[in-house]
Formats: sequence, structure tokens, C-alpha cells
Amino acid sequence: MNTREAELRGLPYNIRSITTRTQSWNSVRIDITKAHYSQGEILHPLGYEDMTRLSINLDEVGGITEPRLSKNVPCPVEHKPRNMAFAPAGTPLWGYASEVRFVYDATVIFDLDALSEKFGHHISHACGGAPRLKFTEPRIWKLVTMLAEIPAEDDTYRLYGDSLTAAIFAIAFETRETHARSGTLAPWQLNRVTEYMLSRSPEQIELQELAALAGLSQWHFCRAFKASTGVSPYQWQLDERMKMVQRLLLNSDSSLEAVAEATGFSDAMHLIRTFKKRSGQTPGAWRRENGLK
Repeated sequence: MNTREAELRGLPYNIRSITTRTQSWNSVRIDITKAHYSQGEILHPLGYEDMTRLSINLDEVGGITEPRLSKNVPCPVEHKPRNMAFAPAGTPLWGYASEVRFVYDATVIFDLDALSEKFGHHISHACGGAPRLKFTEPRIWKLVTMLAEIPAEDDTYRLYGDSLTAAIFAIAFETRETHARSGTLAPWQLNRVTEYMLSRSPEQIELQELAALAGLSQWHFCRAFKASTGVSPYQWQLDERMKMVQRLLLNSDSSLEAVAEATGFSDAMHLIRTFKKRSGQTPGAWRRENGLK
């Protein structure tokens, strides 16, 4: 990016390049941004002022960044690695840095009205109304890094993204009531949900479909499903899809592209990566070792 391009976009001239990737799940939008900088100080508005958002510092090189509530007033909170900042709608945030060369961050944007209705979780003024700067929350940081790794425009991760954003929302706005209402699914709820997932496999399923079957909000369904099975809905579904893959590898000579298509993976490479991560072997090696001799 040259100086004129930066000026036209309202950014400091010493931002050399900036790229942003946007994805959405469950009325939660996440913008993943990578920016490279020249030497010098940087001070600019972070944007999103009309939105309730959570900014997460995923990585920074060569210096440190600082969120500010006022352009010329330094942040009073001591710097911490992997820090984040929360700002309700209507609250401007400024970004300041000195000598930083690279920043990798995420902005999670919440549609609070839609989320409150969807998850059945009231957001109190105390949770949603006050800005917070440079605080750390390892659970959210880990969940956001997992979201950032999801390939763009790959719908095979729909249930996974829904589950992660439901967890981020619940942690960001959790209250004592959130914990008190957690528990396990009743046997009929678990049976109904798992039978539905099996009947739809390997189709992509949205979290709201499963929660509706159990008569729960998405957030409480996620917690109850994991308490009942030990895994998230996405991991349960993925386990079943991997069993389908193994059956096809053993009982057919189908190509990996055909196996991937039949089991809901976007392509053969997606299948290979997932299979190797879970079994330690590629599908081809597993088939040679376990297939009929």
C-alpha cells in the first residue's frame, strides 16, 4: 500500500499492507486482520464504533499495540500478551503502537439482540455495557484462534463455527446464572439429537437445528451435550464421519476424492489433513495397513 492509498482509506501512511478476512456464524462476525508496518508511531481509529465488539491480539512483532478510549490519552492498563479489548456499541477505540512491524488480530462483532434471542441468555448492563481494555481471557483467545484457522468459504465447518461462536458469546457475557443452568441432556434429548445427526450424516447441520430438537438455547445445548457425551456436537459428528470414511476405505476401492465427497469433506486434501490429525496416518496408509490382504 502506498502513502496515497493509506490516506484514502483513512489509515496512517506507515501501514505498509493490511488484509482482512471476514466470516460469520450464529449472528457473530469475525474479522481476521494481518497488517505490516514501517517504522514510527501509529495512531488511528480502530473502527466498528457502532457495533459491540471484542478485539483480540493474536500476535505482534517488533513492539506492542495499545487500545485507547481517547486519542491522546494512553491506556492506563499494563500491557499483557494476548490481551483483548471490549467495547459496546457507541464506544470509539483508538489504536496506538510504536515500532511495531506486524500485527495479527481479530475483531469479534456481536449482534446482541439476535444473540440474546437465539441463545436465550439475557445480557445484563453490567456485562454488556462497560468497555474493558487490555484484559486477558485464555478461553476466548483459544476459541478465536480456532475460528481463525477455519478455511474461508468452507461450509463443512458450519457446526464447528456455530459451536465456537456460541462458546465465545457465553464466556464474554457470562453471569452466575449461566453456570447454574448447565447440566446434562435427558436420555430422550440425547437420543433424539444423535439419531437426527446420524440420519443427516454427512450433511452439514446447524447448531440451532440440534438445540431446537432438545428444546434448549444453543448455548445451554452445547454445554449439556458435552457434559453428556464428553465431546462437542461438532466432534461427535466428525467422529461419525470418520467412521464412514474408514468403512469406505475398507469396503471399497473408491478414490479419496470420492470418499471425501461421500463423507462431507470439501475435497481430498481436507479429508487427508483431518484423517491424519486424528489417526496419525494418511487415509492411504491406513487403508493399506487395515484393508483386505
